Parts: sequence; C-alpha cells; structure tokens
Amino acid sequence: MKSTILPLLAFGLLIFSACEKDPPPLDLERFDVRWYDDDNSGTQSIGDALAFEINVNTTDSDPNDQYITEWDFSYFVNNNFAGVLLGDEHAHTNTLSLDLEVFIDNLTLPGPGVLGKGDVVEFRLWCIDNFGTQFEQIHRYVLED
Repeated sequence: MKSTILPLLAFGLLIFSACEKDPPPLDLERFDVRWYDDDNSGTQSIGDALAFEINVNTTDSDPNDQYITEWDFSYFVNNNFAGVLLGDEHAHTNTLSLDLEVFIDNLTLPGPGVLGKGDVVEFRLWCIDNFGTQFEQIHRYVLED
C-alpha cells in the first residue's frame, strides 16, 4: 500500500509545482480617438487631424512586480510601416498616458507618392511589460476624399 501511495503523492506534487501562475494582463483604460475635420470637407481627408487620448495600466497589485518596459505609437500606410510617432525602449512605468494630436498631411509616407482616396493609415499602440505580456490596439483611418 505504501509503495503505491508514495509514487502517486510524488506525481501529484510534481504536477502542482509545475503549474505557473499566469502573468497579470495590461489594462487598456482608454483609447479615445477624436476626428477633426480641419479642412471642412465633411469627409475623412488628408487635411484632417486626429486627437488620441490613451491610458494603459498594469494590473498587478504590487507596482514593483509588473511594469511596462517598452512601448511605441506608430503608423502604417496601406500596410507598410511608415514610422514611430512616440515611444520608449527603456520604460519602467505602471501607467502609460498619451495625449497627442496627429495631422494627416504632416505624416511621412513610406515611399514615393501622396495619400489619396481609399488609402488606409493605421495607428498602432504597442507595449510590453516585464513578464513579456504584449498589448496592441489599432485605429484605422481611411481616406474618403
């Protein structure tokens, strides 16, 4: 009897010790985008602006246990990487807060040409914490005019 209980007990202990606690997630508190029709065209055009209000927080109750280590706010034009608008590769923060305004006609394009009707500009917020948990949020802006 002891010879069967001991291996089962050891196996059970091994299984419970192998279970790891999932790292806490990153919380998107706010990702508000406001469109400003700066050229009064009534449509989403190159003469417009977007205002972003963004807040991302860590969720671990101990602020020393979880923190954002790297983040960037970048953009793509027609699925081609165009550039990083803001970012930090050496962050150590529990809260990421961004409040910025982007003028579409001031964006640098990832190649020759100009933006036109049907072109898509995607704004991407990406961040990673010290556990390796990644977070991404995207906002698409499609030119109508």
